[in-house]
Amino acid sequence: MRQCSSLLVKLSAVLYRRFRRISLALYRKNVPPSILNVVLYPTYLFQFVAVHHRFPIRPTRLFNDFLFQVRSGTELECPLRRRVSDKEYCKMYMEEKLGAKTAIPTICVLRTADEVERYRPSVLPCVIKPTNSCGRIVIARSEKEYIEALPKIMDWFHEDYFMCDLEKNYATLERKVIVEEYIDDSFSLEGSVHCLGGEPKLISLIDRYTKARQSFDLDGTPLGVSLYYPLRAFEPASWEFLPSLLRQSRILSSEFTYIRVDFFTDTKRVLFGELTNLPAAGIGRFYPADGEKIFSEVFFRPVH
Repeated sequence: MRQCSSLLVKLSAVLYRRFRRISLALYRKNVPPSILNVVLYPTYLFQFVAVHHRFPIRPTRLFNDFLFQVRSGTELECPLRRRVSDKEYCKMYMEEKLGAKTAIPTICVLRTADEVERYRPSVLPCVIKPTNSCGRIVIARSEKEYIEALPKIMDWFHEDYFMCDLEKNYATLERKVIVEEYIDDSFSLEGSVHCLGGEPKLISLIDRYTKARQSFDLDGTPLGVSLYYPLRAFEPASWEFLPSLLRQSRILSSEFTYIRVDFFTDTKRVLFGELTNLPAAGIGRFYPADGEKIFSEVFFRPVH
């Protein structure tokens, strides 16, 4: 991969920050998407060059270049992408596709700050998240812990996640809070299936307790790479869950050019959590340094 000069990388970082400010200013003024997109494209481009030190010119050969194409186009603005970006509606979509009790159970959805303030968890422990963003979470193991977390939870009603990573699928989503059942500790693995054109391509697994992480091909062969977080190699005790996971992932990904199917497993049962449009906001680094090449070779491998 040909690298950009250090001067161009530094210049791109400066231009990214400037275009980001312009993009946010236009978004706050509620300009039409057609106008906002004109400014967003160079914002994404300069960020990509600043992070990856190259131009995204290999969308059929390198994973991050492919994600740049998804991020910078209009695909993320489509109603289905926006629907599955909302955690409440995403679960509905998954259960429409797979049937009841295939997604993490929802206890309730709180639609106003007043509802959050009055609410007390009926099931403990529980997991609390904003429906319109990513990476925000509270685990309440007691009513006291829930009450202590109220300022943080209430603050979510003031957050527009588009303002963080400029992901179009999150723009103007309704602000709500979802309360979920805590996943049983026997579900010791969390993972994701990267799907291209309705076909699973790779599996990433994380041990929930040791935080070891590894990526695998569909035969369960470790690839020795990790996206965004450093690699800590391990293998699951059993792949008994794999046939069911791949079958259900095909169903969930059938309407998308690309989607990441997120799940939990005890190596026998599978519970689905979310569908992710842009892993690491489309700009994640791989570990080790040549990890993207290895990952991409498997991701773009033709299905036989």
